[in-house]
Amino acid sequence: MPIKIRALKPQEKTALLMVLPAFFYIFVFTVYSYSQAFYLAFVKYKLVEPQTIGKFIGLTNFIDVIEATYFKDTIYETFIFTLMCTIVIVTLGIGVSILLNEKFKGVGFVRFIILIPWAIPPTAAGLVWRLMLYRSGWINRFGMMLGIIKEPIGFLGAGRIYQLVYALIAQMWQQLPFVSILLMAAHQLIPKDLLDAARVDGASWIKRLRHVTFPYIRNVIALVAIWEAIVAFTSYDILYTFSGGVWGIITYYAFAEGFSWMNLGHAAALSVIIAIFILIMISIILLIIPPKRIYEYSFVE
Repeated sequence: MPIKIRALKPQEKTALLMVLPAFFYIFVFTVYSYSQAFYLAFVKYKLVEPQTIGKFIGLTNFIDVIEATYFKDTIYETFIFTLMCTIVIVTLGIGVSILLNEKFKGVGFVRFIILIPWAIPPTAAGLVWRLMLYRSGWINRFGMMLGIIKEPIGFLGAGRIYQLVYALIAQMWQQLPFVSILLMAAHQLIPKDLLDAARVDGASWIKRLRHVTFPYIRNVIALVAIWEAIVAFTSYDILYTFSGGVWGIITYYAFAEGFSWMNLGHAAALSVIIAIFILIMISIILLIIPPKRIYEYSFVE
């Protein structure tokens, strides 16, 4: 039996026309880019050796980057940075969202002020925090003014792990507003009748948070956790500017392989490895915080 194709209605044609630019953007900058990266990961593509460009070499690029001196330590630091960012930012975001959802004088102004760091580009945020952590930066000056320290501290001269912690602070400062606003919006979707009923029944603030609030914002928590894990794992700009271009996490070396060492094959292989790690992280987060429909929850102990 032949399949009949229904003609599009005028409003459907308009809707299709509206989404075509988005489809074009996704195809050019996502599908095509990923397919090219996947292709380059399996061929030799070193710009300083043009005679060998395009030669199929199988998994050699992957083996080379995994055996590189920087790979093991960088992957470890990347996972540490990602884990710290995700846990700290999501946890603080929940707390800030609860505060922003309360009614108090000036709450609108506070919501406006808290969005300012998010409006600053990550590159600028990294540079600002780098300047603040200089020996002559305002953090040292403020500490000496209050008598907390007697002489300037060389924050930027500390070890890599300490610098990752400082970078975490910069990342948290830049990303926390976005997470807080998303979770605040999720809070406002909780039925007021349900909260009032729990309050009348004598449920404490902790119990209302556990049995009413968290079930309703659980899916949003999972979403922002995934978002923050991806942002932290692929963070390049804020770490690059924060370190002055000296070091970074795994995405820094993907950039360095391609544009400093002119080996696009290695850069593409690292990009594929990064994509695989991100998929694994998303799966782990969804196992820890599995999405559920609201009616699947029981609000009774």
